Amino acid sequence: MDIKQLRYFVTVAEELSFSKAATKLHMSQPPLSQQIKALEEEMGVSLFFRNRREVRLTDAGKVFLRESRSLLDQFRIAVNAAIQAKEANVGTVRIGVVTSALFRVMPTFLTLIRNEFPSIDVRVSDLQSDEQVLAVGQGSLDIGIVHVRPERVNLARRQILSEPLSAVLPEGHPLARTPLLRMGDLADEPMVALSRPHAPTVFDAIIAACTRAGFSPNIKHSARSPFTIFQMVKMGFGIALVPHSYRLGGYPGVVLRDLDGVDDASVRIELIWNERQASELTRKVIEALAPRLTEILADDDLPPDDPSLLKPP
Repeated sequence: MDIKQLRYFVTVAEELSFSKAATKLHMSQPPLSQQIKALEEEMGVSLFFRNRREVRLTDAGKVFLRESRSLLDQFRIAVNAAIQAKEANVGTVRIGVVTSALFRVMPTFLTLIRNEFPSIDVRVSDLQSDEQVLAVGQGSLDIGIVHVRPERVNLARRQILSEPLSAVLPEGHPLARTPLLRMGDLADEPMVALSRPHAPTVFDAIIAACTRAGFSPNIKHSARSPFTIFQMVKMGFGIALVPHSYRLGGYPGVVLRDLDGVDDASVRIELIWNERQASELTRKVIEALAPRLTEILADDDLPPDDPSLLKPP
């Protein structure tokens, strides 16, 4: 049984004539009679009483007509809803995000989405990069916001941000009074760092920056989140090196200082998506917003809630 058979049945039931129904359906009468017969055989009931003089509904046919009309109405509603969803950009987009992107990248991206696609339901998951790569590949995430790793080759990708490292110090630390620090100033300081299993890209960037400055970092304490780092620094466990966008965290009791001589692209973030499985809505979001997002993030002085984000590029 399918929608076409239901339409055939309803038309015959309304016309009470196979010949008139066939004309209305733009088909010949024999195939129409065959479809109704096949429907009755599938259901195991007679829907019509018919002889040479008349065609009329059986009691079972009358009940089936009422329910068939309801089903066809629901089918039309479903089709129209799908068409409207396509035209109105309605739907759900599932986005994964690494923790460090929650300070600047994700707020900016959400501002753009809400402005350009106000009917979209956005669902966000805080996941490590490798977890996002797996989820996007399997189709349980639509878009990932991850740290760049060059070995990823099976997913579409677009770099949206590169940023240097900054130093986090307790407010009372002697170096906190210096607005611009050199990496060498930190050589003898105990450090707090995100653990490598939780943030391999950031951890590797810290090691690389210290190595280029001529020393090995004295990492005495590890953390799993930026806020743990801020609290441990505030408590005097050590100083920390973090992506520059962490400055937007506004954590009390610590200060963030720029570093002279560090690579401006120490930490890079990219969008990833599954080109083969991406929904039309996901493609629209990426095509419309990824270039704008990249442009905005390149302006280091523009906060993620700046009203100018709502203006077209």
